Parts: sequence; C-alpha cells; structure tokens
Amino acid sequence: MNPIRIEMSNVGLVLSGGMAKGAYQVGALRAINEYFKLSDFSVISSASVGALNTYAYLTNGLDKVTDLWNAINSSNYRKWITTILKGCFLQDAIKSLLSDVEISNTFYIPLMNLRKRKLLYADIGKVPNGSIESYLRASVAMPAYNPPVRINGESYFDGAVIDNIPIYPTLKHNIDYMICIYFDNFNYTFENNYLNNKIIAMNFTDNKIVSSSICFKRESIRYMIDEGYRKAKRILDYVLANGMEDTTTIYARIEDLNALNNNRSLRLTGDVVVNNMNKITKKFMRKTEIN
Repeated sequence: MNPIRIEMSNVGLVLSGGMAKGAYQVGALRAINEYFKLSDFSVISSASVGALNTYAYLTNGLDKVTDLWNAINSSNYRKWITTILKGCFLQDAIKSLLSDVEISNTFYIPLMNLRKRKLLYADIGKVPNGSIESYLRASVAMPAYNPPVRINGESYFDGAVIDNIPIYPTLKHNIDYMICIYFDNFNYTFENNYLNNKIIAMNFTDNKIVSSSICFKRESIRYMIDEGYRKAKRILDYVLANGMEDTTTIYARIEDLNALNNNRSLRLTGDVVVNNMNKITKKFMRKTEIN
C-alpha cells in the first residue's frame, strides 16, 4: 500500500544526464508521481536529457515526454546518438514539450560557457516561460555536434559534460532528503556520508552501459521506461513505508540500501567539475567555434 501523500517542503530531486538511458527516468518519474506532488520538491537539479524529462514532469507533461521517447525510434533499426545530436530531433522535441504551466520549484540545470571556462547552474524556475526554450536547447547542445545557444549575450553548451549528476547547487538548500537518479557502473557516495545518507539513490546500470547510452532501440526504450517505473516503485515502497515525514525511518532505510551496494566510489562535486572542465577545455576549445 502506498504511503499517505503529505505536504512536504524540503525534498530534493536530482536527475543526471544519460543520453538514451534517460528513458529510465521517464518510468521513474511516473513512480515518483504516485508518492509526491510537484510542490513537495523544494529544489530540483537536472542535467542534459534529464532536464528535458524534469521539465515535462514539472509541467504535467509525462505523457508528452513518454510519447517523445517512443517516437525516437519507431523502427526496429538502431539509431545512434550521433544521428540524434546532428539532426533536429531534439530541438523539435523541445518545442513539443513546451507548456504554459508556470514552474514554481527551484529548478537548476548546468550550462557550460566554454569561452569563459565556467559552469552556470541556471535556475529556470525563475525564467519567464517565453525564454525557457533557449535554456532547454542549451541543456542538450553537445560540443562538437551542436552550436552553442545564446542566452543573455553568452554562448552555452550542455553542462552535463562537466557535472553530469548536478547535486552541487542543491547543497545550499536545507533538504530533509533527496531522490537522485543516475547511471553509472559505480554506486557513489556523494560528497560525504552525512549527505549520502539523505539520498535515495536510483542507479540504473547494466553490463552494456555505454552501448545502452549511445544507441536508441525501440524495444530497449520501452524496456527502460517500464523498468524505471518498477525499480523506482520498489525503492520508494521500501524507503517511504512509514510515510514521507518519518525521516528517522527514511534515513535508516537509505543506510540499509547503501550497505547493500558494492563497488562504491566517492564523488566530490568540486573535484569532478574542475577535472572535467580541464579535460573539456583541452579537447574542445580549439575544435569548437563559439559565436
């Protein structure tokens, strides 16, 4: 039986980038929607395709984004991420997701300014509806494949190449706990054990993590959406069994789940951002034309 829906004000939500694996997030968001209202999330931070999924969720567009994912590949043939990035599919998809619904949540997306070698966590919860499209387009503008997107006189790319699991901007918010959906071969300890024991981690990984990320297949997309729902629901049923305000139980059950995960790795956001920025700068600064 699902826990009673209670008004919350200090819950966080983080969705990573993941290219084709972002389909898992659509199913997970459907499960989350059975436990939480949009107003329960005081702070949200999402990268790349996770930003598109989150925007759809916050504007009551889960049906639209589900249709979008199912439409990515209507044939049985593989469709590679390079084909998607070089084409206009994502830009057209963003137009189909746009909504008149106002976002009242704090909603960060990481954007990379290559010229200034800086990462901006833009709060599009403060952006007028008429300007949101540019921010979403920038959130999936991949260097070397797409031109940058101009926002307020600056050029921006997808910030997921610097910080793919954008927990950092949520750290200044006094959250009770957070749901974090990501894709990696490692089950991370985020920042420190104190913070990590407040994070309900949903790590969708498999033995084909690279090929699953860069190749869109019709049957795989459908599987990922369904599995995203099933896994998220199992985790939420367990962690929230005593309700969404019983943080003592929630923390204890998060700790139990963390203890079951092997192959753990410490992830410090500051180190990740600095190291990735240095790598990206060296790789793309000479190759990418910035208007």
